[in-house]
Amino acid sequence: MLLSSLAIVAYLAAALLLARYFTKDEIEHKHQQTTSLLISFAIIVQALNFTDFWVVEGIVFGLANSASFVAWLIAILLFLSSISKPVHALGILVYPLAAITLVFSIAFPDTAGKVIPMSLASHVFLSITAYALLALAVCQSVLLKIQEQHLHARKINGFINKLPPLQTMERLLFQSLRIGFYLLTLSLATGFIFIDDFFAQHLIHKTVLSLIAWVIFATLIFGRRLFGWRGKQAITATQVGFAILVLAYFGSKFVLERLLS
Repeated sequence: MLLSSLAIVAYLAAALLLARYFTKDEIEHKHQQTTSLLISFAIIVQALNFTDFWVVEGIVFGLANSASFVAWLIAILLFLSSISKPVHALGILVYPLAAITLVFSIAFPDTAGKVIPMSLASHVFLSITAYALLALAVCQSVLLKIQEQHLHARKINGFINKLPPLQTMERLLFQSLRIGFYLLTLSLATGFIFIDDFFAQHLIHKTVLSLIAWVIFATLIFGRRLFGWRGKQAITATQVGFAILVLAYFGSKFVLERLLS
C-alpha cells in the first residue's frame, strides 16, 4: 500500500506540473526535469507492486490488477514517446488516470481466485499492450478535439499555442491507432488459438464486442488511407471504438468479478 501511495503522489504531482506549464504563459518548461523524475519514480514504484501478481497457478489478473497494469503501461508508452515526440500534454490525462487505477486497486483489491494460467499470459499481455496504445490514441483524440474547437472559434490561449499543429496531432493519433490496431488483430488471433470454449469461459460477449471495435478501427484506418478521413470522423470513430473495447474487457470483468461473483 505504501508503494502504491507513493506512486499516486508522484503521478499527480507530475500531472500538476504539466498542467501548470500548459496553462501558464511560460515558453520554457522550467520543471521538465522534475516532471520526468517524478514520472520515472512513479513507474518504477508501481512496477514493484506487480511482484504480487505472480502465484504458482499463474497470474492474479482481476479487474483491479488489470486496470493498474494497463494504466502503468500507458504511462510508460507516453513517457518513452515524449522523448522524441511532442506528446507531453497527454500526461495531463494519462498520469491522473494511472493514479486513479492505483486508488481503485487499494480500495477494491483482487482476490487470489482471479488467476489467469500461464498458457494464456501471452494473449493477455498482447491484448493489454493493444489497449494501452489505443488508449493513448483516445487521449490524443481528446486533445485534438479541444484544439479543433478552439481554433475554429478563434479562441487561442497558452494551452492551444503549446500544442503541436493540427496535422502533427492527427499524424500522432493515427500512428498510435495503427500500431494498436495491429496488436489488437494479433490479440484476437491468439485468443482464437488459445481459448478452447468461449461459451464455457463466458467470453463470447467479450469476443463479439472486441470484433466490433476491431471493425471500427479497421474502417477508420483504411478510410484514412483511401479517402483521407480526418477531423471529427477520426475523433468520433476512435472514441467509439475504444469505448466498445473498454466495455468488452473491463465491462465484462466488472460484471463477472464484482457483480456476479
